[in-house]
Amino acid sequence: MADYLLGIDNGGTITKVVIFDIAGNEVISSSRKVTAHYPNPGWTERSMHDVWTSTSEAIRESLEKSGINPADIVAIGNTAHGNGIYLVDEYGEPVYPGIISTDNRAGKFMEALQKTIGDDVWKHTYQKLWASSTGVLLAWFHQHMPDIYNKAHTVILGKDYVKYKLTGDINSDYTDISAANLLDLNTKEYSEDLFRLFDLPEGMPKMPELFKSTDIAGRVSEAAAEETGLVAGTPVAGGILDVIGTALGAGVVDPGQACIIAGTWSINEVVLDKPIDNSNLWMNCMYGDATWMAIEASPTSASNLEWFIKYFCAEEKQEAEQRGISVYDVCNEKVAKQAPGSVDILFHPFLFGSNVQATARAGFYGMGNWHNRDQMLRAVYEGIVYSHLSHIEDLRKAGIQIDVARFAGGAARSEVWAQMFADALGFPIEVVEGDEMGTRGAAICAGIAAGVYSDFHDAVGQAIKVQHHYEPNPEFADVYRARFDEYQFLTEVMREAWNRIDGLASGR
Repeated sequence: MADYLLGIDNGGTITKVVIFDIAGNEVISSSRKVTAHYPNPGWTERSMHDVWTSTSEAIRESLEKSGINPADIVAIGNTAHGNGIYLVDEYGEPVYPGIISTDNRAGKFMEALQKTIGDDVWKHTYQKLWASSTGVLLAWFHQHMPDIYNKAHTVILGKDYVKYKLTGDINSDYTDISAANLLDLNTKEYSEDLFRLFDLPEGMPKMPELFKSTDIAGRVSEAAAEETGLVAGTPVAGGILDVIGTALGAGVVDPGQACIIAGTWSINEVVLDKPIDNSNLWMNCMYGDATWMAIEASPTSASNLEWFIKYFCAEEKQEAEQRGISVYDVCNEKVAKQAPGSVDILFHPFLFGSNVQATARAGFYGMGNWHNRDQMLRAVYEGIVYSHLSHIEDLRKAGIQIDVARFAGGAARSEVWAQMFADALGFPIEVVEGDEMGTRGAAICAGIAAGVYSDFHDAVGQAIKVQHHYEPNPEFADVYRARFDEYQFLTEVMREAWNRIDGLASGR
């Protein structure tokens, strides 16, 4: 009899379910799209019921397609987008749609909070405030939708709702909550002082019980077993924040190791042995029992390429269909034909938000009638790299040295893009075997909870192998640095212009 681990990843738009063997190989995967809704500009919501339906269907499909006996699933782990907010009543029923991490409804509210309480919140959480952090959104509900705030019995996160539907138990884990501006990282506990800063009366009683990612936090219920095809009683681990799970799934576990994730968000993270008290950083959060993660991030990564392809790459889509390959492969070929330094267009990848200010907008700069779509495409790739580099520079300024990084997310499948990252960032980039790092990280946590692995290091040794290694090419270092400097210069120049444009959009 073979043993398997099941990992679930509820991203911002896609639900993925992957079954792994103990050696970390992806045996089978299934996915479902979950429709996002945009009831107002900057708002991003989705039905929590749809999230669970997509998950239960993908689990059943994975079991059926694989032919695996559900009794051979040793344990289940899950992850999902971090932050946002999911509010449920005392029976676990939603009192409002789930809000995901690209939501910007609280952007200006957050900036006001940052000025008044930001420094004090940092002393508790070692995190900046940002628009879709759970703490900011909870305070926003208290101020703007008090009826919803009062109806909410428990504040949970995306993965926790799925875990509740699997087990019937409402709880969260330390990694997710520690990144949500609502946990005191000095004590690793909830703090009344912190909730007073956010002006959240009765806020702390709304917070869920916490488990370690590698704890058993529940077991599959009879109802969930009937919906999914799983066996009732199968252990379900505490779960893990998506960016932390991806780092674990890529084998990043020791202090000093880095992980770069180029997906919906630009994630740039380094394992630490203690939090860094430097308020110029974006956040610190918990990782293992004695490790932490410093994270610089913003919603400025590969989702910008998806947008560009959706609206401007009909010919590339047609070519991909004719050749039987992915449209991303066609785009990679077009970008690879253009040498570094051959394109003088700059792109700010701020379609879904930025690390600059709430009003920042995306834009192409320096375009003339001699430029074409292929050159714009190259500018999109490079602009996303520069967004990551701006975060890497902030980590460096905080005294963090990065010698090599594991690369994950959709961009990790692109050889030309991975090499671009290595050349621009100035250190080697490694890509491990497999495509689903987040689900693998969640599955590893489940394996530890069930006793399959003894700890993170044991799991990484058994389940993770490096597939590609990209060394930076010194010939292109100056080319990328010159363009990055101009990217940063434009960022500063555009600040007031973005505010004025936002005023136009708001009718002021």
